[in-house]
Amino acid sequence: MIKKLAFGLTLFLAAAVNAHAASGFVKGKIKNVRVHDAKEYPNTWAPPIFWITLEGVTTAGNCQKWAGNPLFVMDSQMAFSMVLAYQMAGKEVAIYFDDTKLNVENAWCRAIYITGGDQVPTY
Repeated sequence: MIKKLAFGLTLFLAAAVNAHAASGFVKGKIKNVRVHDAKEYPNTWAPPIFWITLEGVTTAGNCQKWAGNPLFVMDSQMAFSMVLAYQMAGKEVAIYFDDTKLNVENAWCRAIYITGGDQVPTY
């Protein structure tokens, strides 16, 4: 009886946690980009890991915020080059996020992918 009760409670808690999970697109111009020195942060933030925030985006599911904007982590040199190019051009990008996908510190949302161009997706 206790095993069945524990199993039922586990399923209930898993469903409750997943009920609050969110994913989707956010769109805006790149506001902040940060890379860390590999000697100071050799494991969790060493390049090619970097993070970005978007102008005007104040919410993205349960993603944690930095200075009022959701912070998105990526770890691709190609994505970093793209982010810098779009930031310098003043163009919008769309980030697809899933707030259950977190970086190695289990704190910040990972950007699943980033899209640039004249018709960035919003769906």
